[in-house]
Amino acid sequence: MNLNHPPVNQLQLRGRVIAPAQLFLNRRGQPRLTFRLEVRCDDRDLPPKKPAGVDYFSVVAFGSEFMRLQPQLFAGQEIHLTGRLRSRDIEIDGVPRVIIEVVAKEIIPLGSVTP
Repeated sequence: MNLNHPPVNQLQLRGRVIAPAQLFLNRRGQPRLTFRLEVRCDDRDLPPKKPAGVDYFSVVAFGSEFMRLQPQLFAGQEIHLTGRLRSRDIEIDGVPRVIIEVVAKEIIPLGSVTP
């Protein structure tokens, strides 16, 4: 496997924050901002799912540069973000699970707010 290529795990999303962002500090006092993002999608050519036409993502942003954004990341706020996907193996009640989340590199609040 050749690892000498540019990373392809990069994404851009535009969506709506569905609950206020939460700020946490890790054991070393480094900030982490988390929130859920609703993204509209065209899923007509895919097998049916509920809810149709929308996907939900957990977003995490690491670093003090994201702390100032917390007041702007409230329910209904539309945003544009760039980042990458990250997977983590965890155990819940003794059952192994894989968590996939979006790690944000840039978050831009947009002017519109939707209910």
